[in-house]
Amino acid sequence: MKSGIAMVCVSGSKIRSLREEQNLTQLYLATAVGVTTETISRWERKAEPTIKEENGLKLAEALAVSLQDLLAPDDQVTKKEETVAPALPQNNTRKIVIIGMLVAGVLLFFYLFFQKSAVVNFSAKRLMPAHGAAGHPFPVVIHVDFVSGKSSSLLLKEQLPPGCQVLRTTPVATVVDPGFIKWIDKKASGKRSFSYMASCIAKEEGLGTFSFEGTLLVRQSSRQESFVNGRSRYKLSVFHWADSNKDNSIDDEELLAVYDDFSSVEGLLDDMEEVESIWMGSAYRWNGQRSVFDVIP
Repeated sequence: MKSGIAMVCVSGSKIRSLREEQNLTQLYLATAVGVTTETISRWERKAEPTIKEENGLKLAEALAVSLQDLLAPDDQVTKKEETVAPALPQNNTRKIVIIGMLVAGVLLFFYLFFQKSAVVNFSAKRLMPAHGAAGHPFPVVIHVDFVSGKSSSLLLKEQLPPGCQVLRTTPVATVVDPGFIKWIDKKASGKRSFSYMASCIAKEEGLGTFSFEGTLLVRQSSRQESFVNGRSRYKLSVFHWADSNKDNSIDDEELLAVYDDFSSVEGLLDDMEEVESIWMGSAYRWNGQRSVFDVIP
């Protein structure tokens, strides 16, 4: 009998490429796997490092891929344990074969059943205003509907156009750059919302129109990716983002729409007082010199 720890041979270049593609740090991977940053660095430097299969699975989960995606071409997994079965009497061979076929049939049935029940259905829809003033913060919410037989890893990416920047995120994003956001959820299931505050300023004089893009990647038995649907265009104007009909006022229905669409996200709208102040006034106008909305009583 032989026993040992299962090992896998991975590709160092694949690890580094996937990490850099997702803007992840070696410290993040080290924390997720439970090793040191020096270990991650050593794995990436080697062409085909051999690591524990357990660490390989954690590394694949942190990179939102399958372990198979990280393996080197000629990977050989060390068997955990091998035993030599004693020879069976000749007269029992037929019975063993029949029993084996029955067991295989039952296992195949349950495999196909659970594979069907574990089908992943997911979608992502962006909710955001159609317009707003230059440099004035506005909210963006992405609703993710995730239906699966079991929890899976989820990676949501949101790309902001040039001239727009992220101000804050809810929940706190894993990666935040001025024009790029990533959320990683290792145990995704059901409905959830990801949101952020942003602002846009035209690089040239005049009004600007900006296009937002996003993707949702889900890993279960395989990688499945889809685009974020919903509104994707935002145009600079002299109207408040909550003034959907652009009549220089926020009426009751527009205020209620703000509550329904955005205020349920904790910490997203710290400036709801401004919306309510405009709603209580008779009108408003954009003060471009001071970059504020003046409320007319």
